[in-house]
Amino acid sequence: MKNFNITIIIGLITVLIALIVVSCGRSAKTNENSSNLAKDTILQTDYNLLDTITELFNKALISDTIEFGDFMSKDLDILSFLFFKSGNIISKTEKNAIVVTCPKEESYKLKLYSVQNEKWELTDSINLDDVHIVFFDMIFDDYNFDGQKDIYVQTSSSNGYSISHGHLIIINPKTKKFELCKEVREFGNMKIDPKTKTIKSEEVHLNDYGERYVTIFTHKWENGKFKTISKKNAAITY
Repeated sequence: MKNFNITIIIGLITVLIALIVVSCGRSAKTNENSSNLAKDTILQTDYNLLDTITELFNKALISDTIEFGDFMSKDLDILSFLFFKSGNIISKTEKNAIVVTCPKEESYKLKLYSVQNEKWELTDSINLDDVHIVFFDMIFDDYNFDGQKDIYVQTSSSNGYSISHGHLIIINPKTKKFELCKEVREFGNMKIDPKTKTIKSEEVHLNDYGERYVTIFTHKWENGKFKTISKKNAAITY
């Protein structure tokens, strides 16, 4: 009876050790995957940033959502810019992660990842030029009303009656690939009108008396592009 008990104990210890080994192996693979993603994401030798992105990828696997922004390093090096956000940010059924870095001055590199077999996999990437880091903002919304959230990246914003400009990235609902919507680059203060399924934008002008007024444009998504269907002038109110 005593030998039987010893056999059971030895068996339990063996199973426990095996589970620990498997768990450690899986953790090591996860950390290795995240580390490789971090190196590929920033494309530069900044080890502090490497560690940060690796940690964010690891935490994002087990967290509902994570958002991190590092907009200014201690030496004001623009290459240290980093924005990271994960969760159901563009889809209700899939976990994604967005990573934005500044590989060179006035240029963003944006990468989209999705979880496949408990690992982060790159879905698509895009470079955005003519940007100003101090105005960075990101909005996830359905701009072309196809049921898939898209990405708007603000690049600048004026003083006074503030006019915001940025890049609109349309996401294909089937492939999740990026498509830069170039015609909206000049649209100011883009806003979605869900009732009419249109986009509003604004421009500021001067009349003959030197007074400023705003022109409000209405755009509709047709054949893969935004078509301007109406405009009206309005007084500027602060």
